[in-house]
Amino acid sequence: MSVSYSRSGDLDIEPLHPTIGAVIRGVDVTLPLDQSTTDFVRRALLKYKVVFLRNQHPSLEQQKRFGQYFGKLLEHPINMGGRYPDTDWLEQQGLRTRAENWHSDLAFLPEPATATILTLTNIPKIGGDTLFADLEAAYQGLSQPVRQLVDGLTVLHDAENFSDWAWGPNVDATRRANILNFSARKVAHPLVKTHPETNRKTLFAARGFARKIKNLNDEESEGILSLLAAHVIKPEYVVRYAWGAGDIAFWDNRTVLHKVSNDYGDAPRTLQRITIV
Repeated sequence: MSVSYSRSGDLDIEPLHPTIGAVIRGVDVTLPLDQSTTDFVRRALLKYKVVFLRNQHPSLEQQKRFGQYFGKLLEHPINMGGRYPDTDWLEQQGLRTRAENWHSDLAFLPEPATATILTLTNIPKIGGDTLFADLEAAYQGLSQPVRQLVDGLTVLHDAENFSDWAWGPNVDATRRANILNFSARKVAHPLVKTHPETNRKTLFAARGFARKIKNLNDEESEGILSLLAAHVIKPEYVVRYAWGAGDIAFWDNRTVLHKVSNDYGDAPRTLQRITIV
């Protein structure tokens, strides 16, 4: 493999927020990376939880190669046995196809996505920013009694959001059953996890696919999850990114929630996304 960059003065980081979000300069993801550049990006990701690389314009294959420096690529499980149901059909049914609610990618899997790498092939002229919430800082921002309360709790997650996709025009009976079974499956994750690389505690996926806290009644579970849902998206934990042409966002799902700002009307906003485990 050829070497594209070394750890020279070309590599630079511009923080966008005190605890989350930074722009990396000096990395060209359309070329192979050397080890020092890969290490630089990994350290930046662990420190800032989400990093942005501007004006990259990667092909899908270049984006996949970049992702493979950081782990194994993971296909979205709803795609099992065939291609996605038609987005046009979903929209015609009045179903939401925009990820406008806070979530952590693939938190409903026994081994969720470690990270996501996203670029937009179509950017709205107005709106369409992506927001990211720092779950590590949010955990530290809880009072000590609440931290003691949530430590040790387990949350059940599921992919019920995708159950409507089972009825798409490209889905046969066998695949429909697979999607419905997959969507209904409950997966348990600790509410508070210790990040395996930084060894710091973080709330895990406190919104999105989180449904119920195990061993609590519905009222208790809803109360705690609602409290956390409001807490983690306070402005002091959130960075907002306005996309430019060819930009890449690379975030750590183990300590970040994200969502799109649904303020771009009917303008196209096409995603090119890979996930890593």
